[in-house]
Amino acid sequence: MAGIKDVARRAGVSIATVSNVMNKRKPVSAELEVKVWKAVQDLNYEVNPVGRGLKSNRTNQIGVIVPSFSQVYFPAILQGIHEAAMKYGYTVSVYETNGNVENEKKYVKFIENSWMDGIILASYANIENKSEREYIWSLSDIGTDKKKIPVVSLENILGPSIDAVIVENKKAAETAMGHLLSLGHNEILHIGAPQKFNIGKLRMEGYKNALEEAGIRFDSDKVCEGDFSPVSGYNCMKVLLERSIPFTAVFAANDQMAIGAMRALLDKGISIPEDVAVIGLDNNFPSTLVVPSLSSVNFPKFDMGYKAIELLSQRISEPEPEKRSVIVLDTELVVRKSTSHDGDNRWNLNW
Repeated sequence: MAGIKDVARRAGVSIATVSNVMNKRKPVSAELEVKVWKAVQDLNYEVNPVGRGLKSNRTNQIGVIVPSFSQVYFPAILQGIHEAAMKYGYTVSVYETNGNVENEKKYVKFIENSWMDGIILASYANIENKSEREYIWSLSDIGTDKKKIPVVSLENILGPSIDAVIVENKKAAETAMGHLLSLGHNEILHIGAPQKFNIGKLRMEGYKNALEEAGIRFDSDKVCEGDFSPVSGYNCMKVLLERSIPFTAVFAANDQMAIGAMRALLDKGISIPEDVAVIGLDNNFPSTLVVPSLSSVNFPKFDMGYKAIELLSQRISEPEPEKRSVIVLDTELVVRKSTSHDGDNRWNLNW
């Protein structure tokens, strides 16, 4: 039976080059790659994945932990993860926590015990909570002396040594608010994300900062906290309407809540954007399908997932870097009909 040395000899390359081609760990020229795969075919060389894992201390498996399968925010991220994993030769297992940190901890432990090579984690843990803080600190020391299991955080910066791929949530909120303010809106309600999560706090800070820079006093009566879901946006909008506070615009901390708020306004006979302008955050595809189409700030979700795999692959190869890496992705204002009659009205039927 042919071995890796036979393949290297047949292709006229080093064993390291064969390994790089087979494992997709380092880039190899197209010419050498063709030679290696031809030698593999000629010799009927087959790699034993179990044996390779035992020798290399790797399984080429990655665990991905997300809060929800049903939220429309995550499929595009998972698509990016999937495509990058295919490129780098990983298989991916995905786990749902339902936003429960205890479930998250269990899945982290399961992945560690399964000897997977790394974890991509969209965590709901709060560093201000003592027990969760201890858990966050533990994420930088998963595995054994023989096999460290690196973690890449999605959206959140977790502790001082965990790599992350994020967007600037506060800046994105300021962008949304800046758009409303530029249209002359000074009475702006906010449907906030849960404040127990860092994401929610950052988006609230962006709302407050934009008001302060515009010389507008923050009023807590103009704020209602949702839970990311459309129904919470609907219910919050009803609560805010019952307060009889004058307003001309609504900024919701994600698109799903913004869509719920729009439904509540329309149910009351309030025209959008003639009477009230509405903007969300993250730019999910349903925002193009509602009427009127929803203005938002785009988060590059596919890129977030893709970059997370690239960073994790780098960390698997370099388990003890000099410092952690945080990749910050750009966001972009998308103006649609919910804030301007001149806004984009094209459909997007993709993730």
